[in-house]
Amino acid sequence: MVKSRYTLFVEQVSSATPRRDIVAEFERKAGPVIACVRDEKERTALVEFKHSADAEYAWRKMDGHKMDGRAWKIDYATPSDFKFFGWKWTEGGLDDEKQTSSYRTRSVSPSRSD
Repeated sequence: MVKSRYTLFVEQVSSATPRRDIVAEFERKAGPVIACVRDEKERTALVEFKHSADAEYAWRKMDGHKMDGRAWKIDYATPSDFKFFGWKWTEGGLDDEKQTSSYRTRSVSPSRSD
């Protein structure tokens, strides 16, 4: 299965947890977050990191992390997760202009074999 190296899919996010708190928690424990979007109805979020090593660290250390009474289930994002949130699949290296935008378009890049 194709998985992102920079973006995590977070499940079981409390409806009481705002996006800014998700970002703050990941940045405090793992590293710089480029973007975060959440779906309140599905209680899910996508969190994109600046560095793949930070995403890996967050995946290993924060799966099961409890916040606002819910234990997060964290895995690497897949192309279907990107599609659900309206993001286009890409892997790494956004230019500075796109990093500062609140919504970015994403380009397709070849997938890596595992």
